[in-house]
Amino acid sequence: MAYLVTRRIGKHLYRYEVKSYWDSAKKQSRQRILRFVGRVDSQGQIIVAPAVRVDLVSASFPVGPLALFYAMARELRLVSHIETVLDVGHNIAVNILCLALNQIGAKRPLAELPAWVARSPIPRWERLQEPDLSRESFDRALHALCHATRDGGRQDLGLALQHEMTSVWRGGSREPAQFYYDVTRQIYHGGKCEFAEPGYFPGGTKKNVLGFGMVTSRRNQHPVLCRAIQGSRNDTVTVQDTVNHLKAWGFRKLTLIVDRGMISRENVEFVVKSGFDLVGLVPETHKEAWTYITRWTSEEIEQPRYIVERASGVKVYIRDWKAPLLGRKKMRVALVVDKMRATREQLERDGILQAAERTTDPGRLRELRGELGGLAATAHGRRGFEVDEKAVKEDRCGDGKFLMFSTNPDFGAEEMFKIYFQRDEIEKAFRTLKGELSLGPIRYHRRDRIDAYTTIIYLAYLLWSLAQQRLCEKYPSLTVTQALKLVGDIHAVRFQSGKRVLEWTTKRTTEQNKIIKLVGALDLMPSD
Repeated sequence: MAYLVTRRIGKHLYRYEVKSYWDSAKKQSRQRILRFVGRVDSQGQIIVAPAVRVDLVSASFPVGPLALFYAMARELRLVSHIETVLDVGHNIAVNILCLALNQIGAKRPLAELPAWVARSPIPRWERLQEPDLSRESFDRALHALCHATRDGGRQDLGLALQHEMTSVWRGGSREPAQFYYDVTRQIYHGGKCEFAEPGYFPGGTKKNVLGFGMVTSRRNQHPVLCRAIQGSRNDTVTVQDTVNHLKAWGFRKLTLIVDRGMISRENVEFVVKSGFDLVGLVPETHKEAWTYITRWTSEEIEQPRYIVERASGVKVYIRDWKAPLLGRKKMRVALVVDKMRATREQLERDGILQAAERTTDPGRLRELRGELGGLAATAHGRRGFEVDEKAVKEDRCGDGKFLMFSTNPDFGAEEMFKIYFQRDEIEKAFRTLKGELSLGPIRYHRRDRIDAYTTIIYLAYLLWSLAQQRLCEKYPSLTVTQALKLVGDIHAVRFQSGKRVLEWTTKRTTEQNKIIKLVGALDLMPSD
């Protein structure tokens, strides 16, 4: 049995770890020094640590970014929740965590993921005695999240895990029940998939696409729900399924903020009947919207008392009232006038009108007619159309104006405006998903794998958004992307010293230590 002894050599005290053994030759008990602990004071406290001899460096791993997100997973007790919800062992739960961590940083394909995890400190952090690291083990992890059943259906436990983790972060949060919902689409790179279909994609594409619908919280943009959507489905028809999910999860008196393209009379009615409220913009083509947009003259609305300032510093005029809209007898309606936007729209339209007047090229004229839309009327002559001056005059009335609404008539104009335009944050969320979290390329063939992948995306974004929340608590202007650059060169170095294999991390700067300490990851990085 090993124990510590202190010996005086000259003027100083030194401590050693020793082990007693029986010397059969001398017929007596003796001590064998196992290691030198260091020079100590009279109280036994180490005052000079021993120098470590490095015989061989066997591995180096960039541990800074990984430790940052692992600390968030540990704070959420993510592995424990995975074990409970999915009813799986520790190894599978850790492999699901590894899939999420890989999605954030390493971005290794499944075939290379086992080697990456084996080289990382994750097995040590999770105290894995016999890590199950193979391509098949990560396939089993995806299978645990969602898999096909014998009757041809699906058991999607990933959604149950999303619900559980949403309850976890909401349990310690004071965030209001105000959620943003939006859809993004990705090109499908596999052979065939039930979700992948021809559909809208920015810039156009001949390839199949599939959609991802995500619900996030208003304040910290934590994910609430992430699910796959067939590529051909219009965004409007995805709203009711999303509301059903949220209602089934027990949400009540929830305010949902959606994009203008998701607004329809049917969706408004469905959301209200589900016990939720809706905030959004009315499509410009809606007849009621145009009636309200032209309700007041500029002089009646452009007054100091109606000014509201956006977070960006841009000021607009807002005037609200209660009125029937989209089939509802009474809603809060707000007319917004953005003078900067009005100037841009006027200049853009006048530029097209000027070009239509001066251009003689037939091809360019056809393009301009398309850009004019309803402002052009068919006419005899070389051009084949003429500008409808009455339509132009009416169109000018809507410059810089748009109509907002809330199904809750007690909502104030300023609150309605701020809550809607905070939805820019979900656009940032999708940019993060497509960028740092590497939402694509997607090659899964089976629907259950796609569904499992949406939960991996949910978990990855939860770790990201929680890290952002922790950073903002002390450094409001510091983003996760910037923090990752700062800690990116922190490496864990594994080396051999005599018969021992040790692991230390490279020396950190003061700035790096502040970030690592803030997210609670100091103990994950042993150093001198």
